[in-house]
Amino acid sequence: MIFEYRGALFPEYLRQGNAMQFVAPIALQFCKGRGLDVGAGRWPLPGAEPIELRGGNDAMNLPPGPFDFVFSSHCLEHLADPVGALLHWRTRLRPGGVLFLSLPHPDMTYWLPQNNRRHLHSWRPADMAQIVRDLGFERVIHSERDLSWSFNVVGFRPTLQQESTP
Repeated sequence: MIFEYRGALFPEYLRQGNAMQFVAPIALQFCKGRGLDVGAGRWPLPGAEPIELRGGNDAMNLPPGPFDFVFSSHCLEHLADPVGALLHWRTRLRPGGVLFLSLPHPDMTYWLPQNNRRHLHSWRPADMAQIVRDLGFERVIHSERDLSWSFNVVGFRPTLQQESTP
């Protein structure tokens, strides 16, 4: 039930993958309508169009929108240009559309880029929320670390009227 990594204790279920089982109930409160799951892997968000990034697909080349939501779980930290990806994903959202990110929390040392070479980036929850705000999303909220050693950030694309207001 518990495993040890470098002196810290973690729940065994983290070794199994499938963080979706923990994030889906929360994500589905925000992700309604027509949407994308970027980096869906084996466990796509129910009701979302899965965008698998293996096999030559690209997070910077999503289907044309507009979509009601863009969801991504444990994907952004693998991308060479996460800021560019977020900006691109924003263009696929309808005005008022939802961006929902689930990311690994840096308190789990295994997930840090120096320990997990597939992870190119690591963020603290408040820092990622600020990045999302800086990229033009509004009403941004975030969680802190949960028992899946992850956190969520939710932001909304401004409506057309709000985007045109200085």
